[in-house]
Amino acid sequence: MRRAALALGGALLAWAGPPVPTPPPHYEAPLWPAPRPFRQPEGSWESQEPRDGTAYSRDDTAAEVVAAVNRHRTRAGCGPVRLRASLNRAARAHSADMARRQRLTHTGADGSSPAARMRAAGYHPRHTAETVAAGVATPQAAVRTWMDSAPHRDIILTCRYTHAGVGVADGGGGPWWTLDLATGH
Repeated sequence: MRRAALALGGALLAWAGPPVPTPPPHYEAPLWPAPRPFRQPEGSWESQEPRDGTAYSRDDTAAEVVAAVNRHRTRAGCGPVRLRASLNRAARAHSADMARRQRLTHTGADGSSPAARMRAAGYHPRHTAETVAAGVATPQAAVRTWMDSAPHRDIILTCRYTHAGVGVADGGGGPWWTLDLATGH
């Protein structure tokens, strides 16, 4: 009887299937000071002229970043993301915070996370991600910087995100860029 119970127990363990895989560790962007020296191009990012000769505005810049992101997402089989005013507010505030502190980070000066900043700006996130960059002068260069980094590329090409917010701020070592991606409730 004891042998039968042991055999049954062994069979049940074998029947349980393979062990559940553990998730990969959470990616944390390294905290580092802004690269130096950096010579800001003539004028600010808002006054730089793109190749077609029109001047940048904040709305144009956000639209250009999202258009470039959506081109990559389309090639990867993902749907496009759409700009949301609340996410733009969160991204702009974070870019201004990074420019003030001259520190490329996902943690706000008040200790806030990207999701907390999105909630504070009026967005109700279910899934969130953030990419940041500094020292690139155009929206296309910012997106190219993110796409050349495997962790940032993976974030941009995550199909579950439906909304985006873009922030850019001038400052030493800048411009400072934030792209917030999210799916709301």
